[in-house]
Amino acid sequence: MGMARVGRGLLTAALLCLLTAQGCSADLTGPSPSPSPTTPAQTPTESAQERQERLDYAAAEKAYRTFRADFNRILRAGGAVRPSTTMTRTASGSYLKETSEVIGAYKGLGNRQVGDEKIGYIRPSGYSPDELNLSVCEDTRSVHTLDSHQTVIGRGDLRVITVTLKKDGGTWKLWTGSGKKVASCD
Repeated sequence: MGMARVGRGLLTAALLCLLTAQGCSADLTGPSPSPSPTTPAQTPTESAQERQERLDYAAAEKAYRTFRADFNRILRAGGAVRPSTTMTRTASGSYLKETSEVIGAYKGLGNRQVGDEKIGYIRPSGYSPDELNLSVCEDTRSVHTLDSHQTVIGRGDLRVITVTLKKDGGTWKLWTGSGKKVASCD
């Protein structure tokens, strides 16, 4: 009866080896350690500088998306007298100044927007530890500006912009922006 158990144990071990497609040794003294994970040779490890740059770009993109969502929300609501807390938390410099003027003008004129902006892409386009650039394709073709009588007075467009963000108090803030109309986001 003892030999039958040993035989079944060896048969089970052999089947497990075949099922897992791993070689097995005849040594049944204990489980073998799992192989340590390996990184493919063509994927170098990330340096501390590369990691920081990746994290900074991710934080900058989040600031951009957060700002634009709130800015567009305010325009759909008919503008505002002053920038929201979200706008001041994610932007500064001339970017905040100019967008504050836009929301103030909407409020004063009774204008509002309908439709939603779409982001075609956001790409890194320049980096230093205190300042970075994002290249962004903004698609506002489905956005219309209405006056106080609900008449369409403006239509959106497709544009590629470069947004410069600066580190301010440890967070990335939109600082300046410039762009041009384009035919596609390619």
